[in-house]
Amino acid sequence: MASEDMSMQDSLNCNRAAEVISHLIRNECQGFILPPSEVRRMLGIPGYCRTWYLHRNIVALRKKLANSFICMSVHPEQGICFTVYKAPRQSTVRVSPVQ
Repeated sequence: MASEDMSMQDSLNCNRAAEVISHLIRNECQGFILPPSEVRRMLGIPGYCRTWYLHRNIVALRKKLANSFICMSVHPEQGICFTVYKAPRQSTVRVSPVQ
């Protein structure tokens, strides 16, 4: 029961963080860096966790941001860098000629 509550809270934290990050990138800037202390606070990772960059909430956040063209690079000492990468304007599919 307690593990279900923890996973539900983790999911809520990740959803909220993804919304905030998407809003900031789309409306304010092209990218920014969150220090480790802010990442821990935003995702609900305990302060005593020294390997915060390996926490399951970091992986969940990366998955949530994957389809929104936001690139996320994690560095243990500096934090997480969020930037926008450009999508191709015209998506084309190349096929081999029929033989």
